[in-house]
Amino acid sequence: MTEHNEDLCIGVATFQIDGETKQFGLTKDDLDFLKEREVKLQERIDQASKHLKHFSEERVKLERQLAVIRQPEASFQAKD
Repeated sequence: MTEHNEDLCIGVATFQIDGETKQFGLTKDDLDFLKEREVKLQERIDQASKHLKHFSEERVKLERQLAVIRQPEASFQAKD
């Protein structure tokens, strides 16, 4: 074995670039980097989902409060 085992190609990535197929060799370091990026991306997606859920819950609360505020106005106008 060589001294630089981490530099050995252990996979191939295939991309379409301007309609042309390109292949790039991947090392263990490349794959580790891609796995790390995947984990970080999933963490960001989870965080964004959590924020959207919170926003949605707050929106429902505000809509309910607005409905309660508008309800007396509607019944008051109906008496006129």
